[in-house]
Amino acid sequence: MRKIWILTVLFTNIFVFGFYESFSHASELPVQKNATEDAKEITVQFDLKDQEKHEIIVVDESGKEMTITIEPIMLSEREDYGRINRPSYQHLFPYGKSTYQVKAATPYMGISYFIDVNVPNNIEESRIIKAYSYDYWIIGGTLNNISLSYTEKTAKFSADVSWLGGLGGANVYVKATLSGNLLTISTRM
Repeated sequence: MRKIWILTVLFTNIFVFGFYESFSHASELPVQKNATEDAKEITVQFDLKDQEKHEIIVVDESGKEMTITIEPIMLSEREDYGRINRPSYQHLFPYGKSTYQVKAATPYMGISYFIDVNVPNNIEESRIIKAYSYDYWIIGGTLNNISLSYTEKTAKFSADVSWLGGLGGANVYVKATLSGNLLTISTRM
């Protein structure tokens, strides 16, 4: 009986102090930075004179691929978009009103929203009329604090991403900036 008691105490000490030893050095382990915290902004410029879908694939220095798309929504197509409850605009360039869908996607996340743009006779006075109907998808994470805001020159979707149940996170955004006929998309995903 005494041998069983000694073995029990011995194994208990090894078990407790073995774990204690591994926990005592946990604070000395190097801190790993999340890849999303180091993500850099990608900027692409589109000329809105061309009323066709523009899609650019960008590969950053770390090998991450991102697809950025600007797609004009024509009058006939707008009727099919049930979530767009706006007056129909047909952009008769170089002047007029039109609707564009702004999209940015990586293999693990995608964000899109619509903007209405007005370009008057003086193209320097072009402005964003409205930003609306955002949509997103994400694999392995969640988005929190989602916002879609706009001014006369910018529209921005912004959110906080939390990866794998809170093991990592960062702020992601897709921003459209209008200057004359040029729409610049800046994103960090």
